[in-house]
Amino acid sequence: MTVSADTSTARVALVAGALDSAADAASIGRALANAFARRGWDLALQRGPGAPRAAADALVAEVAAHGRRAAVLDADLALETDAAALVAACGDALGRPACTVFVSARTGDDDAALAAALAAALARNVTAPLALARALADATPDAARDDEALRACAIHVLDQALFHPAPAAHLPHALMQAALHRATSALALALAPKVRVAALVRGHAPHADDIAAAACYLASAPGVTGATLTVDGGEHLVPPAAGPNE
Repeated sequence: MTVSADTSTARVALVAGALDSAADAASIGRALANAFARRGWDLALQRGPGAPRAAADALVAEVAAHGRRAAVLDADLALETDAAALVAACGDALGRPACTVFVSARTGDDDAALAAALAAALARNVTAPLALARALADATPDAARDDEALRACAIHVLDQALFHPAPAAHLPHALMQAALHRATSALALALAPKVRVAALVRGHAPHADDIAAAACYLASAPGVTGATLTVDGGEHLVPPAAGPNE
């Protein structure tokens, strides 16, 4: 589903990994879409296998209520080819994205054999965002090297497993959070100056709107690259309570 609006001054943001059945991912996805739309961005929203189509279409309608365009792009982030193709699909639907926002998530394979769980987490939370960022760089014109207005931004949304990796059952996810965090600074060097790359670590306490506002800041901050912004109300400073680290 795509909704049309004025395109004369629009920038396009591609949000991947946020149209998930998990309540927190869905909340963040909705907040991201509305926050970018309120600031004049058009939105391409990646929908993975099993994510409800009705929820995606409802979010398109919310974006349209802000007078912006939106499109839903079907892709499986467990497949590198699907992730890499998202930028081109966004270009076909709305135009070249100026920003990608990748929301990492647990793969749900904690009970699988370790090798399988690691492979699933690696594909979803490291390979996919790297492929997406590289595709963004390939789509960004070479003129962006000298023209700041043409440059793009890739944002990786991480979670508290970066700071508090326990329990052992969630080890694959925690390891990939650390890997994506490290990859953020490496990508910032590799893709400069055409693409800025930054990370955003979310917590449990802040409202999803706070996380979305931080993402919008990173998308529009030309002086920020290779950096990590933590939006968790100080949660990373406090040892987690006993029990599962979601």
